[in-house]
Amino acid sequence: MTSTIDAPARDADRTRAAILDAAQQIFAAKGFAEAGVREITARAGVNPSLVSRYFGGKLKLFEAALDAALHTRLMTDLPKEDFGKQIVARFADDDRRVSPLPMLFGASADSDARAVAQRLLRDRVFEPLKQWIGGDDAGVRAARFMMVSLGFFTYRDQLPLAEFSGRIEPRLRQWLEREFQAIVDA
Repeated sequence: MTSTIDAPARDADRTRAAILDAAQQIFAAKGFAEAGVREITARAGVNPSLVSRYFGGKLKLFEAALDAALHTRLMTDLPKEDFGKQIVARFADDDRRVSPLPMLFGASADSDARAVAQRLLRDRVFEPLKQWIGGDDAGVRAARFMMVSLGFFTYRDQLPLAEFSGRIEPRLRQWLEREFQAIVDA
């Protein structure tokens, strides 16, 4: 039997999740500057005042939405010996993921949102990846990984090329697998 004390907590969790989901969609589609709190909350089906209550404002909502989309463990949980094949499979074959790239691009026009995006990329992606890679040149290798993956997602999601849509052309897929594996192996 569920107690009545648990019901408000579950409702608050659902409301917060609905706002985050709507925020990811709107920030990705419109960018930070053009996204409105009223539009986000209308999509979530909640009162606009709940953004302040749960997140403290639009910028903090953006930070939470982007943070939720950055899944570093999708990379660092993979075994290093088969990293290239597995990361390409995750990047190329998992269409259910929320891509943070549109939110990152959309943050570039606003200095506060850009600062949040840069900090989250460093703290949530670059530094954990650098630690996971290890070694004296881990920072350079993590940067290489980010550059190659940024190119992949840019041409898959933002500026689509036919070669990146659907199943990736086999030779291109093999090249990506080798590049990512070489970064880890060094």
